[in-house]
Amino acid sequence: MRKLGVTTIIDTDGEPLRHAVRSEPEVVSPNELEAEELVGHEFNDADDRASAVAEMVRLGPREAIMTVPDGCFAQVLDESGLPALYRVSVEPLEARSPIGSGDAFLAGYVAARYAGRPVVDCLRFGVACGAESTQHIGAGILEPVKWTGSSIPCAPKRLSLPRGSAETPQRPAFTVPWAAGCPAGALLKSKRPWLPPHRSFSGSL
Repeated sequence: MRKLGVTTIIDTDGEPLRHAVRSEPEVVSPNELEAEELVGHEFNDADDRASAVAEMVRLGPREAIMTVPDGCFAQVLDESGLPALYRVSVEPLEARSPIGSGDAFLAGYVAARYAGRPVVDCLRFGVACGAESTQHIGAGILEPVKWTGSSIPCAPKRLSLPRGSAETPQRPAFTVPWAAGCPAGALLKSKRPWLPPHRSFSGSL
Protein backbone atom coordinates (compact mmCIF):
# COMPACT_ATOMS: atom_id res chain seq x y z
CA MET A 1 0.00 0.00 0.00
CA ARG A 2 2.85 2.38 0.78
CA LYS A 3 4.28 1.93 -2.73
CA LEU A 4 0.91 3.02 -4.09
CA GLY A 5 0.99 6.17 -1.96
CA VAL A 6 -1.83 4.97 0.31
CA THR A 7 -1.71 6.03 3.97
CA THR A 8 -2.55 3.02 6.16
CA ILE A 9 -3.68 3.50 9.76
CA ILE A 10 -4.19 0.47 12.00
CA ASP A 11 -6.57 0.42 14.98
CA THR A 12 -7.07 -3.19 16.03
CA ASP A 13 -5.73 -5.67 18.57
CA GLY A 14 -4.50 -9.22 19.10
CA GLU A 15 -3.42 -11.35 16.17
CA PRO A 16 -4.66 -8.88 13.49
CA LEU A 17 -2.47 -6.18 15.07
CA ARG A 18 0.59 -8.45 15.12
CA HIS A 19 0.13 -9.23 11.43
CA ALA A 20 -0.60 -5.59 10.58
CA VAL A 21 2.57 -4.12 12.09
CA ARG A 22 4.70 -6.46 9.99
CA SER A 23 3.14 -4.97 6.86
CA GLU A 24 4.73 -1.60 7.77
CA PRO A 25 1.66 0.67 8.02
CA GLU A 26 2.00 4.40 8.50
CA VAL A 27 0.43 4.47 11.98
CA VAL A 28 -0.66 2.00 14.66
CA SER A 29 -2.69 3.25 17.61
CA PRO A 30 -3.37 0.62 20.31
CA ASN A 31 -4.42 1.32 23.85
CA GLU A 32 -2.16 0.31 26.72
CA LEU A 33 -3.47 -3.24 27.14
CA GLU A 34 -3.31 -3.87 23.39
CA ALA A 35 0.24 -2.50 23.30
CA GLU A 36 1.34 -4.77 26.16
CA GLU A 37 0.02 -7.76 24.25
CA LEU A 38 1.79 -6.62 21.09
CA VAL A 39 5.26 -6.14 22.62
CA GLY A 40 4.92 -9.07 25.01
CA HIS A 41 5.36 -7.49 28.45
CA GLU A 42 3.57 -5.27 30.97
CA PHE A 43 4.40 -1.62 31.57
CA ASN A 44 5.20 -0.54 35.11
CA ASP A 45 5.88 3.17 34.71
CA ALA A 46 6.10 6.09 32.30
CA ASP A 47 9.55 5.03 31.07
CA ASP A 48 8.17 1.60 30.12
CA ARG A 49 5.30 3.23 28.23
CA ALA A 50 7.62 5.58 26.36
CA SER A 51 9.91 2.70 25.43
CA ALA A 52 6.91 0.67 24.28
CA VAL A 53 6.01 3.01 21.42
CA ALA A 54 9.62 2.86 20.22
CA GLU A 55 9.42 -0.94 20.39
CA MET A 56 6.28 -0.88 18.28
CA VAL A 57 7.97 1.25 15.62
CA ARG A 58 10.81 -1.26 15.42
CA LEU A 59 8.19 -3.90 14.57
CA GLY A 60 7.32 -2.12 11.33
CA PRO A 61 5.07 0.98 11.42
CA ARG A 62 6.38 4.49 10.75
CA GLU A 63 4.54 5.89 13.76
CA ALA A 64 3.15 4.35 16.93
CA ILE A 65 0.72 6.04 19.31
CA MET A 66 -0.39 4.39 22.55
CA THR A 67 -3.44 5.87 24.20
CA VAL A 68 -3.62 5.93 28.00
CA PRO A 69 -6.41 7.24 30.29
CA ASP A 70 -4.97 10.76 30.47
CA GLY A 71 -3.53 11.13 26.97
CA CYS A 72 -0.96 9.28 24.91
CA PHE A 73 2.65 8.29 24.33
CA ALA A 74 3.72 8.60 20.72
CA GLN A 75 6.71 8.12 18.46
CA VAL A 76 5.93 10.08 15.32
CA LEU A 77 7.79 11.70 12.44
CA ASP A 78 8.31 15.42 12.82
CA GLU A 79 8.18 17.94 9.99
CA SER A 80 11.74 17.06 8.90
CA GLY A 81 10.96 13.34 8.79
CA LEU A 82 12.91 12.54 11.96
CA PRO A 83 11.42 10.39 14.75
CA ALA A 84 10.20 12.27 17.81
CA LEU A 85 8.91 10.83 21.07
CA TYR A 86 6.13 12.66 22.92
CA ARG A 87 4.04 12.35 26.06
CA VAL A 88 0.82 14.34 25.80
CA SER A 89 -1.49 14.54 28.80
CA VAL A 90 -4.70 16.28 29.75
CA GLU A 91 -6.15 17.09 33.15
CA PRO A 92 -8.36 14.19 34.27
CA LEU A 93 -12.07 14.65 33.56
CA GLU A 94 -14.94 12.86 35.23
CA ALA A 95 -16.00 10.59 32.39
CA ARG A 96 -19.66 10.03 31.56
CA SER A 97 -18.63 7.26 29.16
CA PRO A 98 -15.11 6.28 28.00
CA ILE A 99 -16.45 4.12 25.16
CA GLY A 100 -15.07 5.24 21.83
CA SER A 101 -12.57 7.73 23.27
CA GLY A 102 -9.66 5.97 21.55
CA ASP A 103 -11.49 6.18 18.22
CA ALA A 104 -12.18 9.88 18.83
CA PHE A 105 -8.49 10.43 19.60
CA LEU A 106 -7.38 8.77 16.36
CA ALA A 107 -9.98 10.62 14.27
CA GLY A 108 -8.80 13.95 15.70
CA TYR A 109 -5.13 13.11 15.16
CA VAL A 110 -5.65 12.03 11.56
CA ALA A 111 -7.90 15.00 10.74
CA ALA A 112 -5.29 17.43 12.05
CA ARG A 113 -2.50 15.68 10.12
CA TYR A 114 -4.50 15.93 6.89
CA ALA A 115 -5.07 19.62 7.64
CA GLY A 116 -1.29 20.10 7.66
CA ARG A 117 -0.91 20.98 11.33
CA PRO A 118 2.44 20.44 13.13
CA VAL A 119 2.66 16.94 14.55
CA VAL A 120 2.64 18.04 18.20
CA ASP A 121 -0.55 20.05 17.60
CA CYS A 122 -2.07 16.95 15.99
CA LEU A 123 -1.34 14.93 19.12
CA ARG A 124 -2.80 17.66 21.32
CA PHE A 125 -5.94 17.85 19.19
CA GLY A 126 -6.30 14.06 19.23
CA VAL A 127 -6.01 13.94 23.02
CA ALA A 128 -8.54 16.77 23.32
CA CYS A 129 -10.98 14.90 21.07
CA GLY A 130 -10.56 11.74 23.12
CA ALA A 131 -11.11 13.62 26.37
CA GLU A 132 -14.11 15.52 24.99
CA SER A 133 -15.74 12.27 23.84
CA THR A 134 -15.76 10.94 27.42
CA GLN A 135 -18.20 13.73 28.34
CA HIS A 136 -20.99 12.26 26.19
CA ILE A 137 -23.06 9.11 26.35
CA GLY A 138 -22.43 7.11 23.20
CA ALA A 139 -19.36 5.88 21.36
CA GLY A 140 -17.16 8.52 19.75
CA ILE A 141 -19.51 11.48 20.19
CA LEU A 142 -17.74 14.82 20.52
CA GLU A 143 -17.84 18.51 19.73
CA PRO A 144 -14.56 19.15 17.86
CA VAL A 145 -14.93 22.93 17.94
CA LYS A 146 -14.94 23.08 21.75
CA TRP A 147 -11.13 23.21 21.95
CA THR A 148 -9.01 24.64 19.15
CA GLY A 149 -5.53 26.10 18.84
CA SER A 150 -3.96 27.39 22.04
CA SER A 151 -7.14 26.69 24.02
CA ILE A 152 -6.58 22.91 23.86
CA PRO A 153 -5.77 22.01 27.49
CA CYS A 154 -3.16 19.34 26.72
CA ALA A 155 0.45 19.47 27.87
CA PRO A 156 2.92 18.02 25.34
CA LYS A 157 6.38 16.95 26.47
CA ARG A 158 9.12 15.82 24.10
CA LEU A 159 11.06 12.87 25.48
CA SER A 160 14.47 11.45 24.64
CA LEU A 161 14.38 8.63 22.12
CA PRO A 162 15.46 5.26 23.50
CA ARG A 163 18.92 4.11 22.50
CA GLY A 164 18.85 2.30 19.18
CA SER A 165 15.97 4.30 17.67
CA ALA A 166 16.50 5.15 14.01
CA GLU A 167 17.35 8.80 13.38
CA THR A 168 17.51 8.77 9.58
CA PRO A 169 15.01 11.18 7.99
CA GLN A 170 12.02 9.44 6.40
CA ARG A 171 9.22 10.54 4.16
CA PRO A 172 6.55 12.08 6.43
CA ALA A 173 3.70 9.68 7.12
CA PHE A 174 1.03 12.08 5.86
CA THR A 175 1.88 13.38 2.40
CA VAL A 176 -1.56 13.76 0.85
CA PRO A 177 -1.54 15.85 -2.37
CA TRP A 178 -5.16 16.95 -2.06
CA ALA A 179 -4.75 18.02 1.57
CA ALA A 180 -3.14 21.25 0.34
CA GLY A 181 -6.56 22.25 -1.00
CA CYS A 182 -8.17 22.15 2.40
CA PRO A 183 -9.05 25.64 3.70
CA ALA A 184 -6.70 26.52 6.54
CA GLY A 185 -7.90 25.02 9.77
CA ALA A 186 -11.21 23.88 8.25
CA LEU A 187 -11.05 20.51 9.93
CA LEU A 188 -10.46 22.11 13.30
CA LYS A 189 -13.01 24.90 13.04
CA SER A 190 -15.98 23.16 11.47
CA LYS A 191 -18.31 20.60 12.99
CA ARG A 192 -18.48 18.90 9.60
CA PRO A 193 -15.49 17.09 8.04
CA TRP A 194 -13.87 18.76 5.06
CA LEU A 195 -14.42 16.74 1.90
CA PRO A 196 -11.58 16.83 -0.66
CA PRO A 197 -12.61 17.48 -4.26
CA HIS A 198 -13.71 14.37 -6.16
CA ARG A 199 -13.09 12.13 -3.16
CA SER A 200 -15.62 10.36 -0.96
CA PHE A 201 -15.65 10.24 2.82
CA SER A 202 -17.48 7.81 5.03
CA GLY A 203 -17.89 8.06 8.77
CA SER A 204 -17.69 11.05 11.08
CA LEU A 205 -14.92 12.81 12.94
